[in-house]
Amino acid sequence: MDPSRPDRILQEWNEVADGARRPAVPPRRVGVRGVASGPSLVGAGVLLAAVLIAVVWLGRPGSDGGIGAVSTPLPTATETPIATPSASPSPSPSPTPAATATAIPTPTPTLAPTVAPAPRPCDPSKLAARITLWEGAAGSRFAHVEVTNASSQTCTIRAMDKPQFVDGKGSVLIDGQTPSSAAVLTLAPGDVVTTAVQVSNYCGPNPVPPVSVAFVQSGGGRFVATPVSPTDTTAPPCNGPGMPALLDMHPWAH
Repeated sequence: MDPSRPDRILQEWNEVADGARRPAVPPRRVGVRGVASGPSLVGAGVLLAAVLIAVVWLGRPGSDGGIGAVSTPLPTATETPIATPSASPSPSPSPTPAATATAIPTPTPTLAPTVAPAPRPCDPSKLAARITLWEGAAGSRFAHVEVTNASSQTCTIRAMDKPQFVDGKGSVLIDGQTPSSAAVLTLAPGDVVTTAVQVSNYCGPNPVPPVSVAFVQSGGGRFVATPVSPTDTTAPPCNGPGMPALLDMHPWAH
């Protein structure tokens, strides 16, 4: 209870009591026994005033739920708003990096290898040939010949040429056979190749010195080997007048 409430009740009571006045004319007695006289009426008035005060006081709103207090209306239930779960933001997809255009390297053109022109056949005038040795065996003679490429260019010769047995005047004493082989040898400047030429069954007149060996190339060129000496008359013996002469060469070799 509010601590000041008793004081307010007493104050209101005093105000009611002070406002109660006696009537100017004393009321008549009613013929009812046991009712009190004048002084009793004053008490009844005071009692009535007290009742009125009690009624008024009970009708006033009180500060609490005690006597004379008007029950405080229950607080209206405030609707607690239900928190609406906010939609979790969907994670934004990471931007896919744009494919970086890879520059396609321009292919470097492959230069075709420069093909050197094929060496040409050797010039017969640039071939230095000489007989280094004559050997004899079983009625035959073998001339060992070497040839040097005396030019400044690389050239080619056939592995075998047509040999000829010649005398000092350039006459052909024995004519060899044209070879069927097409094999070729390449001679760089200064290269040397050698061969052996077999001469058999020469039955002709005595040769004019110096005798030598010549070589006829497939292209029509011809070169003659330098004799062993200016007086060389080396010739194979005649094995039979009715037998053919023989002239043959081994292939050129480095």
